[in-house]
Amino acid sequence: MTTGPEIRTGKTLVPGVLAVALFGLMGLIVLNTPFGAGDGAVGFPEGISITSEIGYALFDLGALQSGAMAIPETETFLAAFLLIALTLDAALDASIVLAKREEEGEPVAALSSQDTGAGAGAAATAETGTGDRTAVTDGGDEAAESGGETR
Repeated sequence: MTTGPEIRTGKTLVPGVLAVALFGLMGLIVLNTPFGAGDGAVGFPEGISITSEIGYALFDLGALQSGAMAIPETETFLAAFLLIALTLDAALDASIVLAKREEEGEPVAALSSQDTGAGAGAAATAETGTGDRTAVTDGGDEAAESGGETR
């Protein structure tokens, strides 16, 4: 009699449930947010580009701002923009550090043009009690006919 798949209730269940709950919460927020087509940018004058005003504040080009109808205090937008940029840069740097692979203290290249010994390439040499043989790792028939690898 065959048994059906079982749910792993170890360490992977709680993060999975939290991810599904967070996805559902974000979906509810998006579905309940009124994105009015005619509302526009509430609180800002019509015909003024917020992006250009922040750009002028970034490069300290106050003379090029829109004049009498210019958005005042765009420096606060600029401060938020720079804080977000620094946070995203730190997250990118951290992801690179976490993704860097090392074996025995030496960095490992993802694509290597040199044969580094056992384990390199599509087929690796496996030492078994019956002698040396090549283990097929691409789903071929050789390993299935000889009984496969012992795991």
